[in-house]
Formats: sequence, structure tokens, C-alpha cells
Amino acid sequence: MSSTTGDGAQRPSPRILVVGNANVDVLMGDVAPWPLPGSEVVIDRYEWRVGGAAGNTGLALAALGVRDGVDSDVIAGVGDDFLGNWLEGAMAGAARLTRAPHATALTVGLTHPDGQRTFVSYLGHLVTLPAARIEAALAAARPGDLLLLCGYFLLPELRRAAPALLRRARDRGVVAMIDTGWPDGGWTDAVRAEVAALLPLLGAFLPNREEALGLTGCRQDGDVEVAVAELRRLGAERVVVKLGADGALLVTEAERAVQASPNVAVQDTVGAGDTFNAGLLAGLARGMSWAEALAPAVNAAALAIASQPRHYPSWEETLSASRQPLSVTK
Repeated sequence: MSSTTGDGAQRPSPRILVVGNANVDVLMGDVAPWPLPGSEVVIDRYEWRVGGAAGNTGLALAALGVRDGVDSDVIAGVGDDFLGNWLEGAMAGAARLTRAPHATALTVGLTHPDGQRTFVSYLGHLVTLPAARIEAALAAARPGDLLLLCGYFLLPELRRAAPALLRRARDRGVVAMIDTGWPDGGWTDAVRAEVAALLPLLGAFLPNREEALGLTGCRQDGDVEVAVAELRRLGAERVVVKLGADGALLVTEAERAVQASPNVAVQDTVGAGDTFNAGLLAGLARGMSWAEALAPAVNAAALAIASQPRHYPSWEETLSASRQPLSVTK
């Protein structure tokens, strides 16, 4: 890929670096009511597929035409077992996974009739991090390259390494982003302080609405604008909030942009935020502004969650999807 400068000249596109978790997902449903201990429940459907934030993002990037090893480097681990063999094959062309001497991480998602899900996860190989590959990728990074840390709360070594990694990225002129996800122990004071300390090191913070509210201590039915203002006060240069059916919100010191989402019949929301991140990264790598890149991000997520089984859209599909209004104020 290449992007175009203001004078029409071609230049190499920023390279995309993704560091996070890949695992196997088993999605089952519908389950209602919640099973009693010792009982058995029969469900009418299940799906076995690639999971984890880096796994979903890598597959979405590949569908968007971002070539692993050329335009991107998706860095994640995998266990040394038969599940790891399957995961490596499923991620071929989207990520090169690093083997770890552990069982492969597995998540079982139980779908409820209202569309909500309960997840049960075994961390397995996620207790390790491909540190050597991350160091090599940062050493080779150029100013303007894009770094996404994802699956943060499921990767204990990434949590310990994140401050130093983000400082190194900043020193090299790399635009760093983080999508933490929801902490398994909730937004305690310690977790809030941990994430708040990372915000000044980022080019962008990428929460969804619930995460933005939880991190800032707002009620879950609170005003996301209040939460974004607090995130900016804590040092976030850019905040990009995923608003589900309402699209996405971008806030910086200089502008505020809202991108509406196309209306789709939702089939499966798992990985929606990861697909959004992939669309945003692909747009930025193609020379779009942050506000302009909201459209492929929102469209990619909308098209993905409308598919069953999961289909990650191409770049052309994101551009041909129903274009909704973008509102920008300076």
C-alpha cells in the first residue's frame, strides 16, 4: 500500500503493528435460563473460530487488503498443541504466531436470548508474550507507523511491559493506540490508575462506550461526552469511542467528529470492536485523516456483525456500504 501527500506524490504507507491475544473461540447458544449446577443444556447452534483481539484484528486487516509481513506485523502467541496447529492454519496470511510451551488459550461464549453473552476463558499461552518479536518490530519501526496494543487485560506480561513499550514507540515517532477491553475484575481504583498512567503515552485511546464510562467512574447510563472530557483531562491526545449502533465519536483538542453507522440486521457482535480497529488502522494507513477513517471503521464493524457465519469485509465493501453522515466541528 502507499498513501498520497498533499502535492500528489506517493509515499510508503505507515506500517501497522498489532500486539495482542489470539485464541480459539467456541460460541454456543442460545442458553436460557442459566443452567443449574449438575444439569445439562442442549443448544441449537455453535461456532468454532479464531478469537482474541489480535486474532480478530488480524483477520479483519487481511480482508481489508493489509498484507501481513508487508503492510503489517500482527504479533501474538499460540500454544504448542493441536489447537495451536489449527489456530496457526486459520491465521495463515493474517498473522505469524509465536509458539509458547503452554496449552492454547480457549474461550467459550454462551449466548443468551437477549443477545448478551457470558464468556469463560482459559488463559493458557496468554501468560507469555512474544517479547523478542515485539522488540524487533519496534526497532524497525519508522516515524508515523501505527501501533495497536489490544487484549490488554488478558495478557499479564503486556500489562507489565506496556509503559516501557509505549515510551519506546513515542520516542521513535510511532503513533500508539490501545484498546484495553473490559477488566475481568472490574474497574477498581487500581485498574483505573494503571490505565490512566498510559493515556499520556498514546496517540489514541480506543474504548467502547461502556469502557469509557467504567474507566472514568461514570454510571453505565451516563453521558459519554463527560467520560471523554475526563479522558482528555487525564492526558489522552485522541479519544475514539465505539458507540455500537450509534457509530463512533472522535475527540481531540482541535476537533470533534461523529460518524453514524449504517443500519444492519445484527447476527453476531463478537469481535465488532476489533473489526472497527482494523478499519480505522487501514484507513489511516491509506492516508485518511482520523475523522475520515471513522467511516471504514464503522462500516467494517457493521458489515462483520451482520454476517453469520462471520465474514470480514474487503476494503471495497467498506467503501460501498451505505455512507452515513460524518459530523465534524472544530
